[in-house]
Amino acid sequence: MAVDVELFSKETIYRASLPCTQVLEDLQRMGKLDAIKEKQQGRAFNVGCGTLVAATLLLFVGFVVVEDFELSVVMLWSGGGLALVGIVAFILRSRYERLNLENRRYELVSHTVGLLQADISPDEPVTLELDLRPETHSDKYKNDSRTRSGWNVKHYLDPWLSLQGRLLDGTHFSLEMTERIQMRKRTKTTPRGKTKFQNKRKSDALLRLRLRVKPERYQHLARIGSQAEGALQILKGTRLKDLSVDPDRIDLTLVVDSAWRAGDAPSPPPRTHGPPELNGVRVVAMAFLSLYQLLNLSRALDKKAVHPPTG
Repeated sequence: MAVDVELFSKETIYRASLPCTQVLEDLQRMGKLDAIKEKQQGRAFNVGCGTLVAATLLLFVGFVVVEDFELSVVMLWSGGGLALVGIVAFILRSRYERLNLENRRYELVSHTVGLLQADISPDEPVTLELDLRPETHSDKYKNDSRTRSGWNVKHYLDPWLSLQGRLLDGTHFSLEMTERIQMRKRTKTTPRGKTKFQNKRKSDALLRLRLRVKPERYQHLARIGSQAEGALQILKGTRLKDLSVDPDRIDLTLVVDSAWRAGDAPSPPPRTHGPPELNGVRVVAMAFLSLYQLLNLSRALDKKAVHPPTG
């Protein structure tokens, strides 16, 4: 099923329950649509700026410089027409901007589905909800607060990804990602009496991965206990928030403190502040590997129970 461009243009939320191949095709189309809108947005901006500058010049010359009445009228009408074209161009730019999507999000999903595809039956659907609306959309607003240092803070919670499916071994997985954003503003008076307006953005992300298994296949899963955290492979720039191990499921939540990018995105210049950007695909892959390491530990305990050591 191809992306419904008209519907997607209205809400920029992708929902589907399809086999991996069809989901990947839709994500590829989404990337092409995004690239087109980026070019259209840039073109509209250039046209808008150029025509408004020309309109301003014509209006100034027509009003102030030219003394010939007929020529002045022609220039004023021309300036007004160009100003109208510039305004229309900026209106179009704002429309194109709505579909200028955050590339790293759909690219991360595309790479993740591509990795999982080898372990999912070709006809098995995965259920995906991908919210590509702006992170500060009104639906994502939570509350306001004020810090002791004088920052006025708007808090946003953006649960932008939900991916669910069943792997070949029968394990059901659920992957979620949520961005937590703070938009900060404050005014500050310098010792010289000047007022400065400051803006700052702070954010982190929550990655939650749940595996649901058949208890008869992993009979000692709940007994792993204190070994569970030691078996996790946590990348630098992420930290463990929560881990629960039950007889039929494992639930892992990580906090991604560092900024991240999609796996094949070109590396940006070195960051002058804060840690380097993480490879988001690697973060997701390591989460899956860590939880399967726990399942392997359970299987090892199962084998020991069946074949206890002798001697």
